[in-house]
Amino acid sequence: MREINVNTSKGYRILIGSNLRYEIGTLIDSFQFNKVAIITDENVANFYLDDVTHALSPHVSTVNYVVQAGERSKSFADFERIQQFLLDEQLDRNSAVLALGGGVVGDLAGFVASTYMRGIGFIQMPSTLLAHDSSVGGKVAINLSNVKNVIGQFYQPDLVIYDQAMLATLSDREFRSGLAEVIKHGFIQNGSLLESLLDKSQISIHDPDFSNILENSIHVKREIVENDERESNIRQYLNLGHTLGHAIESVYSSHSVTHGESVMIGILFDLYVSGLENGRGQSNLLNHSLIDWLTSLGYKLTVNNWESEKLITSMLADKKNDNQQIALILLTTYGNPYVKHFDKKVIESYLEGFISYISQTPNVKTLC
Repeated sequence: MREINVNTSKGYRILIGSNLRYEIGTLIDSFQFNKVAIITDENVANFYLDDVTHALSPHVSTVNYVVQAGERSKSFADFERIQQFLLDEQLDRNSAVLALGGGVVGDLAGFVASTYMRGIGFIQMPSTLLAHDSSVGGKVAINLSNVKNVIGQFYQPDLVIYDQAMLATLSDREFRSGLAEVIKHGFIQNGSLLESLLDKSQISIHDPDFSNILENSIHVKREIVENDERESNIRQYLNLGHTLGHAIESVYSSHSVTHGESVMIGILFDLYVSGLENGRGQSNLLNHSLIDWLTSLGYKLTVNNWESEKLITSMLADKKNDNQQIALILLTTYGNPYVKHFDKKVIESYLEGFISYISQTPNVKTLC
């Protein structure tokens, strides 16, 4: 078992290893919680809920709440139902919520924990690669009117337990979704993570280097969060690709696009704008070699019917915006990010150019 310490307003540990779900009772003993509510979704429950419940039962009383899998569960309706469940089950300020699942479960369960009785214990137990990013840093939220994470706050967990063995049940598509955040960390980090990724034609949990890649990615997130816990400065860099990415998730939600698939297209858009803004054209950051590599990993990098107006409208609702200007995370070079705000008209022009560029690039596959 490896350990990463996060030094924020409430310090906590990230524990990484295989089959940690069987040790979870021992791992949380020191917190002396009187009851733990395990919040998970229907997919994860089928694989891991019994394991976690049985491992906890000799140590602490548990109750379970299972939500529907998918982004729609990050709603006021589910938030209220879980709050009522905690109240009915008589959880108190010495109790805890355990988020067993991916980013949706972590965001929803964390927001519940942060608000129930003004805040109770919170344990993150990620079951996806995507959640290696979302489980660290204390961002918890629900959605409103298809706007992602617009209702939420910062609430650091007490502990993050990352059982890598649970990644074995991910589909290839869900693995790629999480890998997009790993690649994002490589783009914004001035170090070796991106190089280690670009050297590989395929990446999987069976890769001998995967554990190191995962830990290095978490370290990028940890370092940024420690230096800017509440996203007033450099933590915004973690939103590379997310302005357009979140818009794609929202506009094409009926196509069940994943977060990482959408963010990867958003990353390419940010790289495209970066090249133009830096006066060197997009080829220094966004080029056919990069696109071919991402395509070889299985990413689909364009959509069949670009709903530009709807995408711009969604981007205008992004939390990073300022004075109705759309915020993008740009790079001067790989590893050197910065934030820039744009008028709607400028974004419209850039988006039109990007759509033309990516649609004419050979071998690019269509997401939806």
